[in-house]
Amino acid sequence: MDQATAAQTQKAGPQSPGTSRIVFSRAGIFTYDLVIVAVLVVLGALYVEFPFRFAPADPVKLVIESMWFGSLGGVVISLKGIYDHSAGGNGWDHSFNLWHLGRPISGAVAGLMTVVLLKAINANGELTTPVVYAAAFIFGTQERRFFNFLYEVARLIVQVPEEAKPGFVVTGVQPAEGSPGSVIVVTGQGIEPTATVKLGTAVVEKLVVSSDGTTAAGIVPSRPAGAETVDVTVVNAAGKSATLPAKFKFIDQA
Repeated sequence: MDQATAAQTQKAGPQSPGTSRIVFSRAGIFTYDLVIVAVLVVLGALYVEFPFRFAPADPVKLVIESMWFGSLGGVVISLKGIYDHSAGGNGWDHSFNLWHLGRPISGAVAGLMTVVLLKAINANGELTTPVVYAAAFIFGTQERRFFNFLYEVARLIVQVPEEAKPGFVVTGVQPAEGSPGSVIVVTGQGIEPTATVKLGTAVVEKLVVSSDGTTAAGIVPSRPAGAETVDVTVVNAAGKSATLPAKFKFIDQA
């Protein structure tokens, strides 16, 4: 092993027994990016020069073009990373090699998804071609911006259902007994502001319902003739009712 190879191995760091990896230098990644740019230029020239042979029909045409711009964006950001990487200090960081190698592919995928996502949020309208190209190129260079956009579109078209809210129910009465003129509080869920509360056949007076529909408070009415222990019924405006059987007892005033 010569000195150059030993130095390169030492810089790459220790390797576990039985494992190996390909180590690309800064110049090697730069050469790779230039080759990808050349391939994209050739494919683009063929695409423009022979449209009837290489250019598919819409809407696949827009997808292919968007992927081309996304891949170009991926190469551009890879080249920027090479230029921004300082040759001094600790030298070339090999942990980013796969990131550089994969940027053209991930950029092309971002270009593909650009068309899909823009179509998803603009289903009733035509996509503006320059806007799609620009978005694909930008997303190819900025994966964080792409994933932020993906997250926002997901919120629009794939809403996670909220937990099912309880329906209209009555759960309790406080106090369980009282005399006419005293205060009664009925608890539950889905009690409407215009609801009516009945103790047997008598309607609770001056009823006030909380804004969240969980509490209704009012004044105990006069006791119906012959009634003592009665049902507590809440009736919403549409006529839907909920009843707690034999939950309130009329008592004489002290």
